[in-house]
Amino acid sequence: MNSSVLLRGVSAGALLLAFASECAHAQQALPTISVGGRQRPPSTHSSGPPTGEPATSDSGPSSNFPSEPKTPAEGYVVNDAITATKTDIPIRETPVSVNVVPKQVMVDQNNTTVQEALENVPGVRSNNNELEGYNFKIRGFQSLNIYRNNLSFGNVSPGILDTANLERIEVLKGPASVLFGRAEPGGLINLVTKQPLDRARYVVDQQFGSFNWYRTQWDFTSPVAEVPGFAYRVSGAYQNNGSFRGYSGGGERVLVAPVVSYRPSAWTELTLEGQYSGQKSQSDVGIPTIGPRPAPVPLSRSYQEANDPRDRIESYLVSYKLRQNLNEDWKVTNRFLYAAAPILDKPNITPLCVTPMCVDADGRTLQRTGQYQFASSRTFSTNIDLEGKFEALGGKHTFLMGLDYLNTYYDYYFANGAALYPIDIFSPIYGTVPSFAYFDSQIGSGFKFHSSVLARQKGLYVQDYVTWFDRLHVLVGVRYDVADQTIGTSSSFENGGGVYDASKDLAIASRLRSPTAIDRGWSPRAGVVYDILPQVSIYGSYSRSFGQNNGFTADKQPLGPQRGLQWEVGLKAEPLPGLSATLAIFQITKSGVPTRDLASLASMAQKLAGLQRSRGIEFDVIGRITDRMTIVGNYALIDAKVIADSPVNRLNPFGFYDSTIFGEGGGLLGNHLDNVPRHSGKIFLTYAFGDNGLGLRVGGGVTASTRAWGDIQNTFVLPGWARLDAFASYATLVEGYKLTAQLNLKNINNAQYFTGVDDFFNYNVPPLNAIPANPFTATGQIRVEF
Repeated sequence: MNSSVLLRGVSAGALLLAFASECAHAQQALPTISVGGRQRPPSTHSSGPPTGEPATSDSGPSSNFPSEPKTPAEGYVVNDAITATKTDIPIRETPVSVNVVPKQVMVDQNNTTVQEALENVPGVRSNNNELEGYNFKIRGFQSLNIYRNNLSFGNVSPGILDTANLERIEVLKGPASVLFGRAEPGGLINLVTKQPLDRARYVVDQQFGSFNWYRTQWDFTSPVAEVPGFAYRVSGAYQNNGSFRGYSGGGERVLVAPVVSYRPSAWTELTLEGQYSGQKSQSDVGIPTIGPRPAPVPLSRSYQEANDPRDRIESYLVSYKLRQNLNEDWKVTNRFLYAAAPILDKPNITPLCVTPMCVDADGRTLQRTGQYQFASSRTFSTNIDLEGKFEALGGKHTFLMGLDYLNTYYDYYFANGAALYPIDIFSPIYGTVPSFAYFDSQIGSGFKFHSSVLARQKGLYVQDYVTWFDRLHVLVGVRYDVADQTIGTSSSFENGGGVYDASKDLAIASRLRSPTAIDRGWSPRAGVVYDILPQVSIYGSYSRSFGQNNGFTADKQPLGPQRGLQWEVGLKAEPLPGLSATLAIFQITKSGVPTRDLASLASMAQKLAGLQRSRGIEFDVIGRITDRMTIVGNYALIDAKVIADSPVNRLNPFGFYDSTIFGEGGGLLGNHLDNVPRHSGKIFLTYAFGDNGLGLRVGGGVTASTRAWGDIQNTFVLPGWARLDAFASYATLVEGYKLTAQLNLKNINNAQYFTGVDDFFNYNVPPLNAIPANPFTATGQIRVEF
């Protein structure tokens, strides 16, 4: 099965490459397209992707590659985003909300993870610890799938997502199913990687800082003079750091990402990419909760042990992009990605909530047990797009039609040890957990669970973008998906068996004989933008999402698909050249949402939770105010709650208590969604005292959030917070090399707060643990460019 899927993507690329070679001989002689008996002049738009590439030109092979911004201020200017429409339509003319975090912002703020960089996007929240880094909330809804250059990782566990090889991060707000298939209605995160540049550039960056932070980062790119049109780029990082969290956090990680690209002309592109990432760290299980808040203990205190083995994550991928222009107005693009995570190995000592309060009735004793998780997964993803520009019915059209295919398979193993190891959360005594406890958890002497999941998706999408009168822009699109999912499980005590009667082989056998859940659905999108002034546009859009449930019910039946619907209106403006701003007002409703079935904890079953709604206002601004000053700012007002479900029972929210006394476990009606503050935002300003990217640059800002519920049962609260950050850099030329020294100060006011809750990786049963944020940290770096 794996080889057949691989051949699908490779065959599509081979056919396109063969067709490209035929086109190369006659491409200059192709006529322009005649529509309605009228001859149309060649398009003035670039046929390539919006990555800074020039319009079609043959001034030289290296001109077909992008170039670096000339100054840091230019690096803040954002005009295009490939995620919103998969075409080169400017953001100002797109009737959806899309946010971009460019590379220069990540450099100035020293964002080494996607988690940190996404603080620059309104309405995005993280539920990540220091090991796993792909669990986000977007407009209130959980998003686990991360895309890379418009292709899905699927369910491959990528661990912490490093920024060393990223050119920018794009976040498409609202349902994205019309172009990407199964996706969450809150939005979609797309990582856009660095591509080879039009001239040689070599950068080495050495960093050091608080908590034994050491990081080496590199970025090498150059055209190959011996092969015109050929260039390469190799970027990556190695990091080794400690942690403020006692026996949690810290570790080392490495990323290596080579890219080679052949662009003999602006008509043809073949780009091959690879990536390896590995990490050894201690998965932080957070701070336990007591009553309505996280326990009042120092945030540096960990309840793991010194002999707790480091967790390991490894993943790798290979991908290609093949683009061939058929003439000045039409092109075909084929993409393919294979990603695999052969190892996700997580032994831990974790809290075991044996009472409704997690901490014992004495208010200080935390029961702990050994826990082990292991996953192996792989994903194939491919698509082929036909894009063209033409004129008809008095309008200028940008047409897109495409097919895509996604195949994801993974095995997962979860186990607990049999023994308990209590600890006093206020006066902890460590060293009470024997090394045998970790082996005990690996063999699952207390409980073990295996799952085997195969998920596939095939989609056809059509989109048309039309401009009339140079100020009215209309976007319409629709997609049809056929998606299936097959799940097999094996767990302790299943079908009257014993604690060890569970295995991967039994889970696979269960999947092979289980029925396949097949979901079909239409995902439409429509929107309009009207330029009321040259610098201001008004827009509105309607879109629907087609989602996936990876869970299953207590009787082992797959859950049905999640559905979402969004209405959005807003304003887009360019108050100054190079400065962009968006104001969005939205409402999203989502059905088919899974939650833990607390009546079936032993089987880790789930159930649907009625209807959820998120509505609010978002504002963001990014760009160059002057040649010396830049800004990144955002604000989100979000009200996200459950609007249809069983009534809440505040006396028995989890169903743990005696139902004859406290009533049956309550529903979620009226509860707010977890980790969704009502108000949140950020502003970050920079100013350059020098010219041409040299001299002194300074910057700083504030990131803030009001309080948020820690779980969807609304039993505890994460407090509000505000954090101050700043940086200063100085760049000069030394014997022709550019040398930059930079200092970043994060959380200058040493705010004590939590970034989110552990609702996916390490939790056993609710209440959930809160993930502490870093205190004041300082990092310095020396960067050499030559």
